[in-house]
Amino acid sequence: MSIPIPRPFPNNSWDTTLPGPPSRNNFGSADLNPSGLLAFASGSSVSVVDSRSLQLVATIPLPPPSASNSSSSLSPFVTSVRWTPLPLGRDLFSTEPSSSHLVLAAADRHGRVVLLDFRLRSVILSIDPPDPSSKSGVQDLCWVQARSDSFHLASISGPSYLSLYDTSSSRCIFKYDASPEYLSCIRRDPFDSRHLCVVGLKGFLLSIKVLGEREDDIALKELQIPTDCTELLKLEKDAAAAAATAGGSSSSSSPVSAVFPLYSVRLAFSPHWKSVIYVTFPKELVVFDLKYETTLFSAALPRGCAKFLDVLPDPNQELVYCAHLDGKISIWRRKE
Repeated sequence: MSIPIPRPFPNNSWDTTLPGPPSRNNFGSADLNPSGLLAFASGSSVSVVDSRSLQLVATIPLPPPSASNSSSSLSPFVTSVRWTPLPLGRDLFSTEPSSSHLVLAAADRHGRVVLLDFRLRSVILSIDPPDPSSKSGVQDLCWVQARSDSFHLASISGPSYLSLYDTSSSRCIFKYDASPEYLSCIRRDPFDSRHLCVVGLKGFLLSIKVLGEREDDIALKELQIPTDCTELLKLEKDAAAAAATAGGSSSSSSPVSAVFPLYSVRLAFSPHWKSVIYVTFPKELVVFDLKYETTLFSAALPRGCAKFLDVLPDPNQELVYCAHLDGKISIWRRKE
């Protein structure tokens, strides 16, 4: 079996200098597409690396905010990146203009959402937040299928706002305010590309199904995953006290990864079992059944491991990998 060897990129077509290492302000944002291209945020730029050769493909800085919105001294850190789910239709290394298929969504701490075309090395769409003065930073992004040939882009901004954008028109077709919940993570169902789930820091779970392109075509179901929120309640009080001491509520429009950087809640759909999701809270791993709205399994932190940071199921085996704040990885297997 022969393995095609990619041709090198033209030297004058790509910026091959990294802007610097990612920081905590980038929220660990990264995304790997099926072709092995890893996109990650570093500062206010997005870089793409070929994960097989570790070759830097390109780096694109997000443009500065418009003059009317630039009064804040906060740098527009990129906080989320997501490759378009549409398949690559042509040779990645072709120089034909018609092969412009390397499209990626990125968002920043100013609440802006942009589409980047890495073939053209440019922004092809920019969506400003509904209220630019609020600076509601974006926590997470996720594509969801609207029609057989098109996808909408879902966005979590601020602590509790969910928006759904039609990227063909830059129009926001749906808004949802989950306050006082803190929304943390949004993922698409591998068994149904019209279905999304959003999880909050306190176990709030939102199941969303897109049945069309109008607001009336969005079906919602609110669920709750039982979990211990004692630590989060203490962190809330500390954050409120710090804001009061500073003379304001500066964190009111900030995403949860900015307000509670060490309190991570993530979800992932099982690639093997329909309607089953894995959710990590800082000190607990939960397996939840969406169909029966019940917890199937829960486990505390493994001995000697720091808090859970992220969760990733194995696409080929019934294994679940969990990352921890101390850099360790725990591997979980379903009991027969």
